[in-house]
Amino acid sequence: MSQSEERKPTIEFPQFDALEAAVRRVLRQLEVWRERANASEAERRRLQQLVDSLGKVGELDASDAAGQLERLRAENEKLRRQLEEGRRQAEKLAREVEFLEDAR
Repeated sequence: MSQSEERKPTIEFPQFDALEAAVRRVLRQLEVWRERANASEAERRRLQQLVDSLGKVGELDASDAAGQLERLRAENEKLRRQLEEGRRQAEKLAREVEFLEDAR
């Protein structure tokens, strides 16, 4: 028995060979998409690991680091205001000392 006789369906369908070829193409395309999906998933996992490793600042995770950064910014601003106030007071004292020296 030849291959063409083995493949021959018992009932003749005029478009069976075309349908069979289309199904084979779809299955090949499905395999290509499956390979691409697997490669994409591997890349996603790799990038997630990278993001997770970048998401830590010292011993802090990203959300704790953001809170710590905000606290430090507020403290820095408070210290700037105190420094400016100290500078104003030092200038005032310098003027008073200058006045007293001139008054002698």
